[in-house]
Amino acid sequence: MKKLFIVLLISGVCFSLNAENRAISFEDMFKAGRLSSLTVSPDGQWIAFAVKTPVLEKNTFETNIYRTDIQGRKLKKLTDSQGSHYAPRFISKDEISFVSTRSGSPQLYRLSVSGSGPAVKMMKKDIPEGIGSYIWDRGKTRIAFQKDIYPCKDTIQDSVDKDREKQKSGLEVKVLTSLMYRVWNEWRDGKRSHVFLYDFDQGSSSDLTPGRFDTPPLDLGGHQAFVFSPDGQWFAYVKNTDKMVAISTNNDVFLKNLSTGEEQNLTVHNRGTDMNPVFSPSGRYLAYLSMARAGFEADKKNIFLYHLAKNTRKNLTEKFKFNVNEIVFSPNEKYIYFTVTESVYHPIYRLSLKTGKIRKLLHRVYASDLHISTDNQSLIFLNQRVSLPKEIFRYDIRSQKLIRVTHINRDVFADVTMNEIELFKFRGAKDEEVEGILLKPPLFDPQKKYPMVFLIHGGPQGAWGDDFHFRWNLSLFASPGYVVVAVNFHGSRGYGQPFTDAVSRDWGGAPFIDLVKGQKYAVENFDFIDGNKIVAAGASYGGYMISWIAGHHEQFTYPFQCLVSHDGIFDSHSMYYSTEELWFEEWEHGGTPWNSDLFEKFNPARFVEKFKIPVLIIHGEKDFRVPVSQGLMFFTALQRRGVKSKMLYFPDEDHFVRKPKNARFWWKSVLGWFEEHL
Repeated sequence: MKKLFIVLLISGVCFSLNAENRAISFEDMFKAGRLSSLTVSPDGQWIAFAVKTPVLEKNTFETNIYRTDIQGRKLKKLTDSQGSHYAPRFISKDEISFVSTRSGSPQLYRLSVSGSGPAVKMMKKDIPEGIGSYIWDRGKTRIAFQKDIYPCKDTIQDSVDKDREKQKSGLEVKVLTSLMYRVWNEWRDGKRSHVFLYDFDQGSSSDLTPGRFDTPPLDLGGHQAFVFSPDGQWFAYVKNTDKMVAISTNNDVFLKNLSTGEEQNLTVHNRGTDMNPVFSPSGRYLAYLSMARAGFEADKKNIFLYHLAKNTRKNLTEKFKFNVNEIVFSPNEKYIYFTVTESVYHPIYRLSLKTGKIRKLLHRVYASDLHISTDNQSLIFLNQRVSLPKEIFRYDIRSQKLIRVTHINRDVFADVTMNEIELFKFRGAKDEEVEGILLKPPLFDPQKKYPMVFLIHGGPQGAWGDDFHFRWNLSLFASPGYVVVAVNFHGSRGYGQPFTDAVSRDWGGAPFIDLVKGQKYAVENFDFIDGNKIVAAGASYGGYMISWIAGHHEQFTYPFQCLVSHDGIFDSHSMYYSTEELWFEEWEHGGTPWNSDLFEKFNPARFVEKFKIPVLIIHGEKDFRVPVSQGLMFFTALQRRGVKSKMLYFPDEDHFVRKPKNARFWWKSVLGWFEEHL
């Protein structure tokens, strides 16, 4: 075979390639446009969307608005990169609104779909410090927009003035009086997220969700958290009114009469999470997603249908196996179309409101941002694969044909070789079937032996899928000449709720057994894998599992040469006392550290004396979900035990590494760590 040569710059190592086909590099992967905010015109002829791209030299991103016709033949960039432009919404078939930071703060603008003429501000007066997410009512005379404010202040301006006064004082102290005082990557400082109604005729705004509550909720808000009814009379939104939201997943759907101001809690009977309200086209029904079990954020989401006039509700997917992600009504109100997590895909289903029958329309897709055309003929959505970042696709309901609409990243990957995933199954814990992903390296030669990268997902109720991931990109892991294996162990979504439930109260049990058996199966059934050259990496719960593997490595048939833990849990006890989502810890470990022995039973810190495999640890200072102390403790334990270890500390990152230069350093370090030990 002709010898091939490649230089993979991000790891500083030489590999094989030819001039026409090459492995994906960090620069290829990261500069790909990231599509979002898909929206369809009222006449179904145009699609507008946002594309986010990195600006490496500035260590930031820019976002612009594009539009195309539904056939994908008339693509046009509508904005000019002066600031960020996002959240396009059609005002009419000829005009869109969007949020732009071109004047400093995020304000609402309008622009012709044709791209002719300048962008024009829509509000008579800027909203102080700008707006967050927003929606239109059907009459296009009002919007509802999200804004973080101090609930004790009367107006948005008063809230902004309070922030400015605090900045001028020079006092940095934070006074904590209740939970949650911080969430994900930000300190709340007493603020709440509220939704405001802005009337364009009056040029004024009013608070639709007053009080010391958050809309959208701090977590588990779903695909959308507030919506107008078609006639503009009703406003549905989600909030959590429990006294201590740190231990509660009790988000509820509220229905507010915009004429009288009266509201009711539609889901007061359910202590689990309710989310994602969607009105039917006639306004007769309100559909929403609901989880039954209180305190469990990964319970099955069912579709409930609420009849406004009759005040009745029905669970439409009670006997359906899979977890629902997004829902949309057909214009004729005969069907609900929805996406689910199933195996490694996000397929699209159709539910008949008359018969209750559910039918799968598309399987091997990873669909999101689902829309339907007003003529009821086309489903429009974002789709992706391991080898393809998100692009717009259209499914013709009548002909049952799937059509790709956009090719935003065609030039980026013109000469890049990426393989598609292969699936394998084996008997895992409890003698149940477990599925895994295998991805071969580019220019794969079946006669050769390749090192294996063994990846462990987070959640733990997450899953590896056939998607193009910008942080854990399977093709980039494979690019140096590695076989990638990723197991969807017990706890993963996509295999029914009992399988998802299996990780709770058993963090180091069934999932670990699956990983042990999955590693053995892969090496012994794919003869191109070199069992003497295996590395493993994981993030969040995957990082926890790396800590667990460090103390239980002898249970694997084939040794790991090194490990990588990104934002992982090392000490279960201190994790409880420093994280913000206490409901998660209490559900997963069956209580609190003072009344459940599972915190100790599955605590990686108990097994420090067994550590001997080299570990690269990565953590961000602004990660409040898994605080940075977890990474520092893991590093200290390894160093004190004399185990080769290195830590990357990012003072400006959270649970994810987002900034372009930081991401580039992350990939160089991780692949460099692998190469050093292989």
